[in-house]
Amino acid sequence: MSVSGFDYAQARLQARHGQRPDERLWRRLQGIGELSHYLQVARGSVLRRWVAGLQARQSSHEIEVSLRRQLRGYVDEVAGWLPRPWRAPIAWARRLPDLAAIQHLLSELAVPTWMNADPALAPFTAGTLSERRTAMLDSDCACLAQHWNPSVPLPLYQTWLYCWEQMWPHAPRLSTGLRQLGALHATQARAALAGVTDVSGLQRSALQAEYVRAFRRRPFQPAAAFAHLGLVALDVQRLRGAILRRLLFDETPEAES
Repeated sequence: MSVSGFDYAQARLQARHGQRPDERLWRRLQGIGELSHYLQVARGSVLRRWVAGLQARQSSHEIEVSLRRQLRGYVDEVAGWLPRPWRAPIAWARRLPDLAAIQHLLSELAVPTWMNADPALAPFTAGTLSERRTAMLDSDCACLAQHWNPSVPLPLYQTWLYCWEQMWPHAPRLSTGLRQLGALHATQARAALAGVTDVSGLQRSALQAEYVRAFRRRPFQPAAAFAHLGLVALDVQRLRGAILRRLLFDETPEAES
């Protein structure tokens, strides 16, 4: 596929990349302790699309469902900018935030109530594992349900990576960047599953730097879209953490790292 096929996508990605929140905005928000004020300021910034419908009186589950829904919608929007053969592989990133929940649903464990409130997970919350797996086999998660083996000690993100690579068009030059980003994400997911808490934000900063590097080095490629989505996901993750700390712990500005 010619580079020109990605002209439109690259122009949109560059514009959105320039609209990401900078450290000056994060520092300004960090100094706000009250959640309602925090959301008000965020709504007047480049973060508005993520917090537009949020209210300080909402529960943590309602806030998380809203943010996940917004992120999935954004992934679909970005995927729609790409040449048709690459839309499905990039859109598959919408399921990355759901992997922990999907892995839970593919087990015999009880289904938490909050999953029924998430439109992307609710179809898989039937009472038995067999029913849940059948529902996944009739959805975009079919590949995950087919290839996930709970008796094999591999996390679900490895299955996600396998399914992802099966979607790629035959284009070795364009696939190299995606494979490198997949390995980068696997490292992040491994740390998360190991329960490593990034209190200082150093891991997030290092991962962000890698995504920025990939975005700059892989223009006019699907890897640029995936790197951009990785950066946006980190922004949303950072925003989520700040909101939930204020909601659950009534955090003062001085308490936030």
